[in-house]
Amino acid sequence: MENIHLKNGNSCVAFCLLFFLIFTIYSNTFNASWHFDDKPNIINNYGLHLQDLQPESLFQTFFSNPTNPWASNTKLYRPIACLTFALNWYFGKDNVAGYHIVNILIHLLAAFFLFLAIQKLSGSPKLKNRFKDSSYFIALLAAVFWAVNPIQTQAVTYIIQRMASLATLFFILSLYFYIAGRLASFRLKQVMFFFGSLTAFILGVGCKENVALLPFSLILLELIFFQDFKWQVNKRSTLFVLGIICSGFIIGGLVLYFKHDLFFFLKGYTCRPFSLTQRLMTECRILIFYLSQLFFPAPYRLSIEHDILISTSLFKPWTTLPAILSVICLISAGLAWMKKWPLFSFAILFFFLNHIVESSFLPLELVFEHRNYLPSLFLFFPVAAGCNYLIEYLKKRKYWLSWLAAACIIFIIFGLGMATYTRNKVWATEKSLWQDAMQKAPARARPVLNVIFDLVHGKNANPAYYEGALKAYRKTLELDHSRKPFKPGILIGMAGIYTSLGKYQKALELYQEVLNNDHNNAKARFELTGILIKLGKLEQASENADLLVSRKNAHEGYLNRKGFILLKQNRPREALPFFQKALKMAPYFQTTLLNIGSAFSLSEDYTRADWFFKKALHLPPENMAPCLLLIENSLKANKHEPARYYTNILLSKYSLWAIKAQLNSFANDAFLLPIDIKLMRNWLKQEIMHKAQNMG
Repeated sequence: MENIHLKNGNSCVAFCLLFFLIFTIYSNTFNASWHFDDKPNIINNYGLHLQDLQPESLFQTFFSNPTNPWASNTKLYRPIACLTFALNWYFGKDNVAGYHIVNILIHLLAAFFLFLAIQKLSGSPKLKNRFKDSSYFIALLAAVFWAVNPIQTQAVTYIIQRMASLATLFFILSLYFYIAGRLASFRLKQVMFFFGSLTAFILGVGCKENVALLPFSLILLELIFFQDFKWQVNKRSTLFVLGIICSGFIIGGLVLYFKHDLFFFLKGYTCRPFSLTQRLMTECRILIFYLSQLFFPAPYRLSIEHDILISTSLFKPWTTLPAILSVICLISAGLAWMKKWPLFSFAILFFFLNHIVESSFLPLELVFEHRNYLPSLFLFFPVAAGCNYLIEYLKKRKYWLSWLAAACIIFIIFGLGMATYTRNKVWATEKSLWQDAMQKAPARARPVLNVIFDLVHGKNANPAYYEGALKAYRKTLELDHSRKPFKPGILIGMAGIYTSLGKYQKALELYQEVLNNDHNNAKARFELTGILIKLGKLEQASENADLLVSRKNAHEGYLNRKGFILLKQNRPREALPFFQKALKMAPYFQTTLLNIGSAFSLSEDYTRADWFFKKALHLPPENMAPCLLLIENSLKANKHEPARYYTNILLSKYSLWAIKAQLNSFANDAFLLPIDIKLMRNWLKQEIMHKAQNMG
């Protein structure tokens, strides 16, 4: 058995080869920008913005749910993945290079442990006499095929999909330890390896929930590579029992996690343009599409968005029934050939098994390429074994043909690497990514909407683009959408542009159109209150804010808006209960703390105001508003020493030009808190002159 185990030198060579290939084909991604879900999950998820490496701070990152980053969450949210993002933020803030380097290293380690797992699996009872001295070559080739495949770019280059790639790393690590434990000769080694497998499994679940399918993958691996069925009836009985056990685990887990709402997932279909039945039929076509992408991953076939027609019946579109039959045939073949063709059986059953979470009944988006990262792990195992068989066969016939076959394999790897490098160019910027998607999925609205968003709100936003953005918004009304209803969202987006152009009446008409069709549209009503505040129509704004805060799911944004209107009406005491309720919901939201501080300051309770302003000073996002409000509050309380202290902080961080611009904003922007501009300008002028005299 020694000939099938790795030597240290061989494993180092394999690692170095994988390192060279992976870092070469991903070398153009180090500056690829933030995209799509990166922003709410990392950039705007302040719970991940570590300020120190104290154990308490690190522990808090485990609860940084992006849906409400200011709340003191008590529910874990993918803690291991979130911890890695938080550490990235601590060492590099929003510089993308560090995030990409970590993502590529994760991909490298996943490929390496895939190599080790396949090589180790070659020592299982079903395979140890099949490959003999070829296990190293087959394992390495399978890992290379998987690692350089262009479809993996979405899981590697798309920063937030570290959740998927890191989960896969722990998944393959757990499999490797399990295989090593099964092949270990001593009980102590077995216990250690199985403990390692369990630990990796727990860490994997802490990255993404679909790692929960790992026990079923281990059962599949055990059945195919370690068990020997002498009688067909025994095989069928065992599979039936295992199926019952697995189903029990799944149902029990769902009941435990979601308590008494077993069919929780059905609620998600209310906002989707497809039903549960339609999704299941469509996913069969998508699974076949995924397989075609994996084995023919040309860059022109890859996109963050795909035009996928929803299957409304078995015959519409006509490919629905053939796809369903193909999936059934592939799974049936995998089950039937477990003994005769174990590699094919495991590869295909592993693929479909690990697509169950994201490609079955849950009301998720229909198609995303990163979902193949884990399921495709062993898909190239039989391909690599086939390549090895071909080379060995040709060696016995015409030796030069074996070299030709090897050259063809190298050419394929080179082609896959070039395709990956080419595909990664598309991820360079938000604009290039969505423009690529617009070309490949012309019937989909999301690429157009994201291009519009980049034009209007991106780094290079320019009012000159607004008219073009409005035309593009109108075009999206005719396109397909992943959610319903979609028209209100487009009208709200158009109203936002009209607001930016200062055409408030047109914006009001669009918001009103949305509310006429859907009285409960909170987004439209919230934005409507903003326009009314700008126009000084505070009574109307207050009436609409009352409707928002009376909702069952009223969040801190609505409460802050209502309180802010009361501040503008010079009713700070009435505003306080709304701010305090908002603070309970999200205690780390800087806006709420500043609002409460202003309410106390306007009520001449300067001591309490000072406490809230100080707390806000140390919370993200970093800006000069807390400093200015602390200075004003100290001056109003006739405490010049604290005012001077915060003035020094202000002048050390910001230029005089920036401070002047901010004060002008306070004077002219209806959305900024009330502040005594004259008092502040006189004080700052006095302090700056005093500093200049001292320096002179």
